[in-house]
Amino acid sequence: MPSEDILSSTRDLFIRVPGCQRALRAAALRGLVPRAVWGRLHPTGEWSLRAPDGRTFRYVSSDADILARSLIWTNMRHWEETTHPLVYQLARNARRFVDIGAFSGIYTLLACRANPHLEAVAVEPNPVAARMLNRNVRANRLESRVTIIDKALSDTPGRTCLRIPADTTAASLLDRRTARSLVDVEVTTGDEVLDRLAVDLIKVDVEGLEPQVLRGMEKSIRAHHPAIIAECLDKAALSRLRETAFDLGYRHIQHLGSRGPAPVTADLVPPGRYANFLITRDSAAARRSGSTS
Repeated sequence: MPSEDILSSTRDLFIRVPGCQRALRAAALRGLVPRAVWGRLHPTGEWSLRAPDGRTFRYVSSDADILARSLIWTNMRHWEETTHPLVYQLARNARRFVDIGAFSGIYTLLACRANPHLEAVAVEPNPVAARMLNRNVRANRLESRVTIIDKALSDTPGRTCLRIPADTTAASLLDRRTARSLVDVEVTTGDEVLDRLAVDLIKVDVEGLEPQVLRGMEKSIRAHHPAIIAECLDKAALSRLRETAFDLGYRHIQHLGSRGPAPVTADLVPPGRYANFLITRDSAAARRSGSTS
């Protein structure tokens, strides 16, 4: 057996022993294990994660969960560290949270933990990710508060092909990368899903289709003016998102960069690690989110 295969087999054996996993996590939380190491080791099983205010919730890691390493080994310290605390803060006063591109449901879990009265709609068309989402909802006994929609959202209903690459968090309706698998999925609109239900907070991460998704929620957005957190992977995507937001009556967009929310400048190119943006109707809403205007 080649040395690389031996190392891989040894690593897999080590990491699947529960005692070894717990020891690794304790060391990683203390900063004793570098990211170059824990980033190559995959956790398995059910874990306890700590929300920004110290409350705990359960998270189940599966082999297909590419987020699990960043979430579990260092308790989300290296995962969207300026976005997830903001979602948690905004969820405290929200009636309903819509998590579009929910993947394993981490943002849904955080929002529900922040506010015991909040209801969530988690949208995830990728069948592999939807199974992870279901497991995490059940692990936290949130079945009565979370509605899972296993469809894609856009501005026009129908059917289409979902392209799933090796990085399962990047499943997309757009043909921009080599797909490992293709899945036929139903497409609907956010307005159809919500059916006039109130919504106060939206998170949308759909690999470039964010403007179409928001246009498909136009009635809900105009009726309830939710705060929106959306991903933009490049400058062109940011320009399209700003145009769509403006058409929907939203005037403030802020970049959730390494130092937290900040006004978007004309020359901003979204960096890979910090690709999320907060969109609000006005400066008062931006201030309520704890950001600057």
